Amino acid sequence: MSTTQPVNNKEFTPATTLDGPFGGPEIWHRLGLGARPVFLAPLAGVSDSPFRRVASAQGATLTYVEMLSATALLYESRRTLEMMRRHPEEQRLGVQVTGKTADEVARAVEVLDKHPFETIDINMGCPVSKVVKSGCGSAILRDPERVYETVRLAVQATGKPLSVKIRLGWDRNSYTYREVTDAAEKAGAAWLTVHGRLRCDDYAVPVDLERIAEIKRHLKIPVVGNGNIFSRADAIWMQERTGVDAVMVSRGALGNPWLFRDLTEGVRPVTLAEWHDSVQSHLSWQLAEYGEKGFAAVCMRKHLLWYVKGWPGAKRLREELSRVESLAEAGRLIAQFAQLLAADGVGERLPLTQDGESAQRFLWDPKYDMDRQLDRGVGDDHLASV
Repeated sequence: MSTTQPVNNKEFTPATTLDGPFGGPEIWHRLGLGARPVFLAPLAGVSDSPFRRVASAQGATLTYVEMLSATALLYESRRTLEMMRRHPEEQRLGVQVTGKTADEVARAVEVLDKHPFETIDINMGCPVSKVVKSGCGSAILRDPERVYETVRLAVQATGKPLSVKIRLGWDRNSYTYREVTDAAEKAGAAWLTVHGRLRCDDYAVPVDLERIAEIKRHLKIPVVGNGNIFSRADAIWMQERTGVDAVMVSRGALGNPWLFRDLTEGVRPVTLAEWHDSVQSHLSWQLAEYGEKGFAAVCMRKHLLWYVKGWPGAKRLREELSRVESLAEAGRLIAQFAQLLAADGVGERLPLTQDGESAQRFLWDPKYDMDRQLDRGVGDDHLASV
């Protein structure tokens, strides 16, 4: 089932349950999210503070620190503690954790409760082989009793709203979402985020909107829909078919943080001026966070390559950006490119999706190659037994 339809002229209104005084689930209002929140997913290798600030500036209601390992957190891993840093300008920030046992997750949540996060999420959906082989991520879906105990102990360990992110099950012989969602709700989860695929599915498999809708009908707690949100039309189509209370954006935000603006304000083209300003802001925030060093530039390269999609004549720039060694050099190349585009009369970026007769076609997938290289659940790996 496709998640996309050409419905950009319609209003995106994911809050379909009028529980709160202003419309939308009460928990959204307790957190200051409003009735129509849009979330940025905790993306491994991506969702650091500079990128979260970019997404928030464009309208992301709630962002997340990239997924943390409970084991690493309990061992006070320096890298994990660095990932948890929050910039003072970040208004709302969540954190996500996964672990090998219910007790380990609960102890990690107890630690996270002492840090400045508005909400905590337990990842039960990550499909990466090295994650599930250790009993974390999607592996938890195979044991609904463990789901219940994990959420129960975690809720006891924090006074903050605690949510759960899941997939529909392990494989086509193991759809466990009914038992898993029941367990999470009964154990006290504040809301549930559903990525509408199985652990075995790669990105080519359509998001299963029928099963997300079934979950939404069955649960009393809010449900957030996730998977293949690349445009406002995608979000509207998911909301109309499922009734979810909010959407979570993942790959669709990479190189296109203006998607959050489209979701919250309506679709309009990305102008050259605002594109240039946003990319330069990202570079300056990257510099402030990591300093002018090789690591900062290397980590920024993927964002820069994503950002230049949709602009004519970017092939040579991509080659230069893929080798850039400093943030200052990256900023110079971006500024020079913007000047050339302006001189050629180019004022707006080409759209990254296009409407077909019955569905939109994705013109690019910004994270597929990265995930394939880093073993993040795409390609042929899903065929292997774990």
